[in-house]
Amino acid sequence: MEKIVRPVLLIALLMQLGACNRPSHDQPDARQPDARQPDSRQQASAQAVRDDLGRSVRLTGTPQRIVSLAPSLTEMLFALGAGARVAGVTSFCDYPPEAASRPVVGDLVTPNIERILSLKPDLVLISVEGNSPRTFASLEELGIPLFVSNPRNIAGVYKSLRDIGMLLGTPQRARLLLDSLQREERRIRQSRGSAHPSVLMLLSLQPLMAAGRSTFIDEVISLAGGRNAAESLRGSYPTLNREQLLHMNPDLVLYPDDMGVDEAQVRTGFPEWSDLDAMKRGALYRIDADIYLRPGPRVFRAAALLQDLIARAGQTNGR
Repeated sequence: MEKIVRPVLLIALLMQLGACNRPSHDQPDARQPDARQPDSRQQASAQAVRDDLGRSVRLTGTPQRIVSLAPSLTEMLFALGAGARVAGVTSFCDYPPEAASRPVVGDLVTPNIERILSLKPDLVLISVEGNSPRTFASLEELGIPLFVSNPRNIAGVYKSLRDIGMLLGTPQRARLLLDSLQREERRIRQSRGSAHPSVLMLLSLQPLMAAGRSTFIDEVISLAGGRNAAESLRGSYPTLNREQLLHMNPDLVLYPDDMGVDEAQVRTGFPEWSDLDAMKRGALYRIDADIYLRPGPRVFRAAALLQDLIARAGQTNGR
């Protein structure tokens, strides 16, 4: 994911610190045309959309030099076939591999405005969760066309893909991609088992912080067939004490690999967790933060991987 800065900027970066790092077969194959060429019949009407701040974004032409300020948005551009139009990215944009060859304008929180201007963008994609209000205000004041994305759930991912496809002048390609993703969503829903084990997604160990209800991650857990162990806690990203976690007694405990700790270190740091059902069945999993935490086109890859972990934990438990 866009590597998460922990713990101070954790919440601000959660959803976008996850946007671009696996081979292309992780993406559903939408069998789509080259998005460098706009759909001629749609181009004129496809230049105005309403972004996730409710702003009307209207372009005078088809954008050819796009700067993406969030990894998930970079993934969306490439998934829509617009990689050739990506003029700049952040230092966190690492997927697909081609994104690494684009000029870097800085990190998520403090991109270099002068560097962005030097790339002469005709469109900048920015996120609510990952980028700062100061960056938004600076770019808006300069009159640079901005599209703001804030997908808080799967429907929001679909909306951003559809809106960006319209801005690119390639709504047909966006529709084909959405059709492919929706087929994958249906497949995953149909593959869910009858059991709904509790899944705790930890986002920080110090302090202990989890993904709560009404979050993108909460929906991924539900889609995979699990139940969010932190759903009853207040807030989208609640902090926990050790007693609360023991009381939850989740069936699976997940933590992102960008924490820089392995399973042995987690077990050593929290010896009381040995009483958890998840620990007893070996269901402590270190997961790929980029795949699981980025609200982008790989959302169903995350759900499928989690579904596999749920099945593995169930087998271990003898279910």
